[in-house]
Amino acid sequence: MSACSEKCWTPVACPDHGDAMNPFGRSSEGWDCCERWMESAVNPRHLWDEHDSSRWYTDPLGWAEHESGCQKCSPEEASHE
Repeated sequence: MSACSEKCWTPVACPDHGDAMNPFGRSSEGWDCCERWMESAVNPRHLWDEHDSSRWYTDPLGWAEHESGCQKCSPEEASHE
């Protein structure tokens, strides 16, 4: 497994229709312009945004690094709310 990068959460436009595709392999709200969003070669995005905590599953080290430096995602910050 490779570490996640900006391409993992950056929306990609459908090459056929131009609409932003939902993350590959993630459930959406039921609407996508076509089935191209399910092609990982076309749509490398698999996270909703850079703060998507499901990153821990595919990139545990990258998520731990992000979480330790992010005020929004830090477990210490969450415990002080």
